[in-house]
Amino acid sequence: MSQTDARRQPARSLARNPVDMTVEVLAARTGVSVRNIRAYQTAGLIPPPRLRGRLGLYDSEHQGKLELIRDLRQQGFRLDAIKDMLENTPEGAWSEYALISELFSTTFFTVESPARKHIAEMAANWGATATPEQRERLSRNGLYRRVGDTDEFEILSPALERIGVQLAELKVPLDTVLDLQDTLIAHTRAIAQAYVQQVFLAQIKGLALQAHRGEGGTVRRTLPELGAMEELKALFERLRPLAIGSISAAFPVVLQQEFDRAVSEELKRRP
Repeated sequence: MSQTDARRQPARSLARNPVDMTVEVLAARTGVSVRNIRAYQTAGLIPPPRLRGRLGLYDSEHQGKLELIRDLRQQGFRLDAIKDMLENTPEGAWSEYALISELFSTTFFTVESPARKHIAEMAANWGATATPEQRERLSRNGLYRRVGDTDEFEILSPALERIGVQLAELKVPLDTVLDLQDTLIAHTRAIAQAYVQQVFLAQIKGLALQAHRGEGGTVRRTLPELGAMEELKALFERLRPLAIGSISAAFPVVLQQEFDRAVSEELKRRP
């Protein structure tokens, strides 16, 4: 069995053989807390469990839907946007999402391997000691992950960190670099969300609809063929560099326009 097949197998067996789970088991399988599962249920994002006496039981469709919610939340989507997506996806399609989640790992879109550095080493580029506020900004901006309770961070984009070092060499203050990173993350996240929702999820929804619609528009509950899944993966592999490349292609043009506009406005202010 290949590595891809080995990764895919749990989702396929889960989709074909629904298993009743307590909320604690569902939380353990998805990494979503019991509190959040119940909050999503109250918000109408997932249906209520089937009751056996006073015991609530969840199945594989709950798990697939919850995995999608978890992944979208990690990408920065708001709950109202996620609810809208879920309402436009056919019932019973969540086994496909579980399968797709297995097929496209958490590193599918990344192009670099993370690096680790101590906060003192990073701040040393500015000849300073990082303040508690700067540590907190690194922890929440999405490009760095604190390693446990230590002052060591996992750098998710070493290339961007190297750009920060070069800015330090140009005497750009650390707080300014952090401001630039926050702005960069906010805008690129918005672009990423647009690509995910309008392109990638649109393709997945099409696959789910195809898998759940039989002849004459009747609904059937089967998994998509493996060939269709491989075709989807090949499509995503072609879309990935286009999505990434579109940002680097557009930015120089926009940068020049904004520079020209800013200089023009400054000249107008002069007597």
